[in-house]
Amino acid sequence: MFERRSPLAAHLADGGRDGVDGGRRLRLGEIGGWHLVQVGELRRSREKFRAAFEAACGCAPPGSARVVTRFDAHRLYRVAADQTWIVTADARLPAALARALAPDAGTSTVLTHARCRLAIDGDAATSLLGHLVPVDLRDRNFPVGAFAQTSVHHTPVLLERVGARRYEMYVLRTFAASTWEWIIDSALPYGYDLQAGQFKQEPQE
Repeated sequence: MFERRSPLAAHLADGGRDGVDGGRRLRLGEIGGWHLVQVGELRRSREKFRAAFEAACGCAPPGSARVVTRFDAHRLYRVAADQTWIVTADARLPAALARALAPDAGTSTVLTHARCRLAIDGDAATSLLGHLVPVDLRDRNFPVGAFAQTSVHHTPVLLERVGARRYEMYVLRTFAASTWEWIIDSALPYGYDLQAGQFKQEPQE
């Protein structure tokens, strides 16, 4: 089996940089050890789809297109009226979904290798993202647990707020390097450290 290699490996080895005040107010890096499956519902078989989804995931499909649903090792994002992303640390889930979803009930597509998952952490994280995404990130509009499908310089991303000062971003693998460069450019005034290894998956408050 081929070893998975991050398209950001060389960038993450560059090291950090002091900001204009000599400090480093950000931690930037990539998260590993996760799996992403997109499931699609066939509307004529809604009940059959829900039963198969619950059997594989242990919970119902999410109802909100703005708030992440968490269940055990899974994070669920409703990305369209009939589509859900499931991000999980459980390596068995993609195969379980493929077995559970009959062709006349729904579809499952593994997207793990098509995305990179970035972490932006620190007291300047919201300010940094204010330069990059057209989203109102004030607490009352984008609280912890919220997510949005948006873009960084016309590149589609999914952005989640996982802590008061931490965000995670899912980026298309083919645009990961260019998106990373935009993030680094915007981080220069604040200063940053790079996580050369892999971020933990939970927010660090």
